[in-house]
Amino acid sequence: MLIRRLSNEELYKAVDLRIKCWNNDYRGVIPPNVMDREEELEFLISWINEKCDDIRRIYGVFDGEKFAGFVGASIAQKEDSDKGVELNYLFVKQEYRERGLGIKLIKAIVDEFKVYGFRELIVYNWHEVPSNKYYLYLGGKVKKQVIQSLKGQDTLVDVFVWDLVDIVKTLNNMLYARDVQHGGLHVKKKFDESVIITTECSDGDFDYVCNGLFKHNVMKTEGVLRKPGIDINLYLKTSDEETIGAILCDTFKYCMYIDVMWIDEKYRGKGYGRLLITEAEKIARAYGCVFAHTCTFSYQSPWFYKRCGYEVFSILDEYPDGIKQYFLKKRF
Repeated sequence: MLIRRLSNEELYKAVDLRIKCWNNDYRGVIPPNVMDREEELEFLISWINEKCDDIRRIYGVFDGEKFAGFVGASIAQKEDSDKGVELNYLFVKQEYRERGLGIKLIKAIVDEFKVYGFRELIVYNWHEVPSNKYYLYLGGKVKKQVIQSLKGQDTLVDVFVWDLVDIVKTLNNMLYARDVQHGGLHVKKKFDESVIITTECSDGDFDYVCNGLFKHNVMKTEGVLRKPGIDINLYLKTSDEETIGAILCDTFKYCMYIDVMWIDEKYRGKGYGRLLITEAEKIARAYGCVFAHTCTFSYQSPWFYKRCGYEVFSILDEYPDGIKQYFLKKRF
């Protein structure tokens, strides 16, 4: 299953599914055939493309070339949440239900809005429809109830709310509780009487595996891939200790790897990035490193690294929407 943004040309798939679900799932709760296909399509195209201060997203889920469902969200109204995201749409085709697609769709859109600093998830849902049980199943709390009218018929609507951190944990736990065959991430397979492959693990398991790899690298290279083995983490801060950027690097013998490089948007274009990378390279050279390497995406900063003397040695172009990943290196 692939979850990705729907193009304008694909929005009709979302409209058709929404109309079908309204007429089937909401039968007896709201009047039938209340939506006009062309009007709904025009509205959705306008809604997703309108230039405004809102953040609006619509993701579809595909089984190969087959459209299976979609989710849509935007910034919640202030009266519902001061820092919330509203789930405007969530529809899955009947034949794809019970496969965890709803969980995955909500998670995809919540993960994005969480990055923007939103703290709550809001959902308006008809009180009498089956999907209300689904939102209760996800741990939603009914914040309030309102009456909405469609073609003269009044219907009770529940307004659900979740803490964004809590709902992310809930969705992750649900995915790891489901096996792969039912749309989850849980794996437990027996190879023979003594060995299994499983997703069940502890913090101790994680540390044991990482330490095993570390030991293997050091022994097989006689320390080359671990010396000097220091972290070069430089943070850019204002006079009042506000963090506005950083460069985070690992080092091995002869090599510095730039893992993270970031500057707050308000402080870009002022030369701070070059100062950070120059200082990191200086420390790396002092510990015996003779080259550095990193990777960055086409929408990030390949041009920045090139201006700092880095050269592209490989490009990965398998990502959708024309996104490319650049691999760069620089010899000191």
